[in-house]
Amino acid sequence: MSRYDVYGALGSPYSMKVRAAMRAKRLVHTWTGMTAEDRQSVMPNVRAPVIPVIRKPDGQWTNDSTPFLLSLEGEGRDLLPPSPVARFACLLLEDMADEWFMKAMFHYRWAYEDDAEWCANWLMFDSLPNAGQDSVEAAASTIRERQISRMALVGCTPQTGPLIEASWKRICSELETLATSPTRFLFGDRISLADLGFYGQLKVMSVDPTPMLWLRKETPYLYRWLDHADDASGIDGDWAEGIAPIVENLLRIAGDTYLPFLKANADALERGLDTFSLEIEGRPYEQGVFKYQAKCLQSLRSDWSDLSADDQDALSSMIGPGSRILMAGS
Repeated sequence: MSRYDVYGALGSPYSMKVRAAMRAKRLVHTWTGMTAEDRQSVMPNVRAPVIPVIRKPDGQWTNDSTPFLLSLEGEGRDLLPPSPVARFACLLLEDMADEWFMKAMFHYRWAYEDDAEWCANWLMFDSLPNAGQDSVEAAASTIRERQISRMALVGCTPQTGPLIEASWKRICSELETLATSPTRFLFGDRISLADLGFYGQLKVMSVDPTPMLWLRKETPYLYRWLDHADDASGIDGDWAEGIAPIVENLLRIAGDTYLPFLKANADALERGLDTFSLEIEGRPYEQGVFKYQAKCLQSLRSDWSDLSADDQDALSSMIGPGSRILMAGS
């Protein structure tokens, strides 16, 4: 029987997203929490040293979660709703979860001393399961210093921290209404790629000390919803007919935050700059440029151009003025 082999880590949001997606799609797969020893044989098979790494049934390897999952549409259960408006909304929200919402995961993990110690030890315990406590904690000290040194590059600084936390809490509060709504997921009673994008980030944050406490206190049903999303293989249901209010609210957030962020990054790359800055929701934000996030905007613009004028109008009314960023050349 053909199968997919997924090599990831319990502390990696993208690994958790892919694992939950494979379960939801009911595809035959294995899950390996990749150790330091595994990395020596697995990582040479892919260009970028990021996880999860997936070996497909034909023997090919890949490790970019979104293109991989999109390539599986039509195999197992689909993760994208069928209507063009809902499909684009799903793609935009999943992209926001991967590239903007994730900043809160990185911020909380390394900005707070207790979290940084806990998380580094936890990550190294998974990577070095037979090494013993002293070796695990020595390795944890090294990775902790390395990750903290990268914080400014990805936009996680004392100056941007208040914005990142406020934006994350705003989205979590919206997702709490989903967890207590008449439908189980964003686009009906079937889990979507967007649900899985938010799930992946929140799943690892649900055990990191500081965000865990906030989630359990302020969004308790969202906290429990994560266990439902973790394995949706047995949850049957239909796609919703229209767009739910929570999706409209999340699209508005994408228009207020994520799309301006993508545009500022792309504009800076075009000008040959190393960093960019802008104001988001009345707060300052700055980080280094990323070519991958320029590709994200390019992909969204391509999907936007494929929509009919009526569908673009419908989405624009939900996204708000930020929808103009989706037009090529804007």
